[in-house]
Amino acid sequence: MITLYHSTHSTCSQKVRICLAEKGLTWTGHHLNLRAFDQLKPEFLALNSAGLVPVLVDGGQVLTESRIINEYLEDAYAQPRLSPESAHARARMRLWTKYADDVASEAVKLPSFVKNIQPGLQRMPREEALATIARIPNEHIRARWRKAATEGISADDLKPSIGRLTEMVERMDDALQDAPWLAGEEYSLADIDIAPFVQRLVRIDLFGLVAARPRVNDWYARITSRPTYASAMPPAGSEGGSIEPA
Repeated sequence: MITLYHSTHSTCSQKVRICLAEKGLTWTGHHLNLRAFDQLKPEFLALNSAGLVPVLVDGGQVLTESRIINEYLEDAYAQPRLSPESAHARARMRLWTKYADDVASEAVKLPSFVKNIQPGLQRMPREEALATIARIPNEHIRARWRKAATEGISADDLKPSIGRLTEMVERMDDALQDAPWLAGEEYSLADIDIAPFVQRLVRIDLFGLVAARPRVNDWYARITSRPTYASAMPPAGSEGGSIEPA
């Protein structure tokens, strides 16, 4: 039995849910409300001491890191296949999944905080917020939450992130010049892993970056029309409340 510890609006949770849906796998979900700091509860830290979602448990084995989870699902559940047949295309796919981890995931963090987390965090009693934030294991993540809870993330703070997101869309546009999907002729983990970060542009008022590039806009229309994608993603407009939906 597959169990997924995830959060509705976590981009990394979303890409694992898309992969599970594409594989047609049945799974049991445990939703964590990140704004309520469920990720810091002892029972979850026992699964992942980093306090990060998603976590997948399959046959008693615990897996962390969304990219690794999706690679595991591709290896363990071979059909339907989500990696290209040729070695060259698979390498191209892996460059994209690595890029999603190394660049896209980090680039959406600050704009997402400003839009969806910072307002509610600043409404919390300051000492209570800071005391909880101090328990976040990762120093870099802890600093981001602390800044959002105190002086706030400024427009100047967002400029590097917006620059990286612009580069992401430009990189996609280049990749789509000669093929319909990011790794080539076949839909793959490359498209799955980057999709939540493109979707996030809608929710942080940066979708103009996609709309201005017909090839990327077409890719987005095709991937969002897949029933598996719709089943894995949260409903439009559901961010920004004080409590995340289950």
